[in-house]
Amino acid sequence: MMDAGFSGGIYKICVWIMRFAWLNLLWIVFTLLGLVLFGFFPATASMFAVERKWIRGQEDLPIFQTFWKEYKASFIKANLLGLVLTAFGILLIMNYRIAGAMNTFTGQVLSYLLLFISFIYGMILLYIFPVYSHYKVKVLDCIKFAFLVGFSSPLMTVMIVLSAVLYYLISMAVPGVIPVLTGSCLSFTAMWFAHCAFKRIELKSGYTEAGKKNE
Repeated sequence: MMDAGFSGGIYKICVWIMRFAWLNLLWIVFTLLGLVLFGFFPATASMFAVERKWIRGQEDLPIFQTFWKEYKASFIKANLLGLVLTAFGILLIMNYRIAGAMNTFTGQVLSYLLLFISFIYGMILLYIFPVYSHYKVKVLDCIKFAFLVGFSSPLMTVMIVLSAVLYYLISMAVPGVIPVLTGSCLSFTAMWFAHCAFKRIELKSGYTEAGKKNE
């Protein structure tokens, strides 16, 4: 009985490793198919969408078909979201360099202000794809929701960061996992903790995943 249980556990672990590896490969391939610039955001959104379904119990879904369906559906919207976030990030970097070059009190104040804004920007980036895959809302609402979730869920935010640090340490010890599992593993932990935050917020506020309040 113990041997059977142990063998069954090993088999499940192997199945999940294969799932993550296959999903990670799809993420890389479809990012490249979009010439990186136009493929990264829809491929990442699709990866989070698949993992959201796993977390919600749909473990045996057809990974390629689900990924491809999400990729086609989110191609324009995800790229628009990515364009907005990328443009804002570039503006932050440019303004920070300008403020740093001023060598005045005003420049120091602006630098600290921009660092604070960068912190908020980073928090939004942590939640933007989980929010995108969970809530069916417009691009600007997606950004707003990501901020609200991050602001109201500091513990989950810390857990996402810690899981990324833990994965980094593991990848340094076993470098072979980097090209095989990095994208899918990091996104899964982010989606997992974000999903916990979503459930808590929805129970507290009465809002559904469609962004509408329960009657």
